[in-house]
Amino acid sequence: MNSSILEYLTRQEIESLSSCSLCPRNCEKNRIAGERGFCNIDVSLSIALIINHKGEEPILSKNRGITNLFFSHCNCQCIFCQNYKISSNKQEAKSLYSTMDEVIDRIIVTLKTSENVLGFVSPTHQIPIMKAIIRELHKKGVFPTIVYNCSGYENVEVLKELDAIVDVYLPDMKYFDKTLSKNYSFTPNYYEIAIQSLKEMYRQKGSSILTDKNGDIESGLIIRHLLLPDCLEDSKKVLDAIAWELSPNVTLSLMSQYNPPYVLPYENLNKKVSRQEYEELLEFALDLGFHKIYSQDLSSTNSVIPDFDNDTFIDNI
Repeated sequence: MNSSILEYLTRQEIESLSSCSLCPRNCEKNRIAGERGFCNIDVSLSIALIINHKGEEPILSKNRGITNLFFSHCNCQCIFCQNYKISSNKQEAKSLYSTMDEVIDRIIVTLKTSENVLGFVSPTHQIPIMKAIIRELHKKGVFPTIVYNCSGYENVEVLKELDAIVDVYLPDMKYFDKTLSKNYSFTPNYYEIAIQSLKEMYRQKGSSILTDKNGDIESGLIIRHLLLPDCLEDSKKVLDAIAWELSPNVTLSLMSQYNPPYVLPYENLNKKVSRQEYEELLEFALDLGFHKIYSQDLSSTNSVIPDFDNDTFIDNI
């Protein structure tokens, strides 16, 4: 644990880490004392990478890219995660930066090469650190648009505290079926938790994406859904739930980029999504009334992703 990080946290944030319930797992571990729960993180920075990333939705990355800060580990453990090199809780957390000053300097330098947008990737278990980073940036007169890029498996009461902090929510909505969420992400109650989380994000941001006069995003909600092979019917249930529980006016990002990172224990996950599956899902979304949809070509399985070993990008998955 890097005790110097504590000086950047408020008393309330230190208390939240002293009996951690930041995510729905409610481990209640004293992370200040070095205890670790499901995420296997104490109170260290545990930031795996800060990089200009051009692979996000066009409204976020535009021409120059988005500055993405990737936290190590995750409160969901999706067995097919393309970021498994840093997201797996079984390994020691990767941390490139030992001090807050290093983090802030790296963010400021990267923002100069990208759009003025800062994305926090897998921030759920590190929300106090995220808040501290934002405060330090503001002290230096740096005010990027803040994107909260998460799994959707969130604590609603914690989300309420982000109302005036997060500008854009970028959650996943992964599953409807409990068996799939249990087997693939170790979250048997995923849907029940995630749909309430999305409702809170929707309460805060509504269904409209707000932009300035230059077309730069200022506020909004974009819900991601990754189609998995042979899971089309579950994906349809996910979209149906979003339409009925929130609104078909929300912005969807329907992803076809699934690509197994290694051999997985479920046969269907060891192949890519078919064009027929993806086109059927898009058609289903339109039939539900969704009309703001980011879609992907199936060639997106070869999109660039961060290379966490070399602090750059992998050109081909």
